[in-house]
Amino acid sequence: MFTTFSTSSRAPSAFLAATLLGGSAALALPPYSDWSTPRSAEALPGSSPSLNTASVDGCVSLSRDGRTIYFNSNRSGNQDIYRATRDNVETGFGNSERLADTVNTAADEFCPTITVNNRLYFSRASSADPGDLLVTRERQGGDWDEPANLGAAINSPLMDEAADFFEDAAGNKVMVFSRRNGNGTGGKLYQSVNGAQAVQMNGGVASPASDNRPNISRDGLTIYFDSTRPGGLGGVDLYVATRAGTDEDFGAATALTALNSAAFDARPSLSWDGSELFFSSGRPGSESLAPDIWRTARERTTGPKVVKF
Repeated sequence: MFTTFSTSSRAPSAFLAATLLGGSAALALPPYSDWSTPRSAEALPGSSPSLNTASVDGCVSLSRDGRTIYFNSNRSGNQDIYRATRDNVETGFGNSERLADTVNTAADEFCPTITVNNRLYFSRASSADPGDLLVTRERQGGDWDEPANLGAAINSPLMDEAADFFEDAAGNKVMVFSRRNGNGTGGKLYQSVNGAQAVQMNGGVASPASDNRPNISRDGLTIYFDSTRPGGLGGVDLYVATRAGTDEDFGAATALTALNSAAFDARPSLSWDGSELFFSSGRPGSESLAPDIWRTARERTTGPKVVKF
């Protein structure tokens, strides 16, 4: 959850251990062109005007085929999880749908991540905790399982949010996420291997600043996140770091200067094929000072053409 956005019992993390990622460390992402100039996600042809509102809209996650976008918004009062779909990756998203009351409650739900097999990870706040990570699954017919808390190995008394996943070179299922104070300070990136106790990540993704909301490429070699560290254009900005292997720490993080603005820029979300990046921003062109969903794209420059769903 963003600072501009703003739990349940700690059940065992069986859902986390059962997550199937559908990826492989052997599938390295190919070289790409530079990112295009960011535009509001509503600039895509045929987009519904209900994707972005004057309320907070953001903390995006894309389905593997790129056709469904999940995000949180406080358009209904508190933070809830919404989704919208599109026919293909060249067009805009249709009308936004608030997820069922099984997922959304009177509390704040935020920063969703959709994985294979219709598993949805998200955070939920409570009076006792600013945010715990939970997981649910959508069944055939549209019913959602009762969300399960990921447990004490993952969650803490701080705000735990923005889970993402990859498979390392040894075949382990690795979850990355961020943990911070409820006021947005002190953010650090963490990882858990096969549902074990989460540990803080080292290397270029660690800094004295507040580092939050990671999104990792399917090969585990590139990580995007937002940070208040020096080198950005103002406040919270987007950063990227890379590494040669999943058994190494990430190298120095670089600000995505061509994508950042003097406003709030956060929670970058990379498409499965690496050609699109969605993020939240309060820059000029948003519908209010509250963040909107923005998009940038790039072309693959080598290798076979990327499959367009």
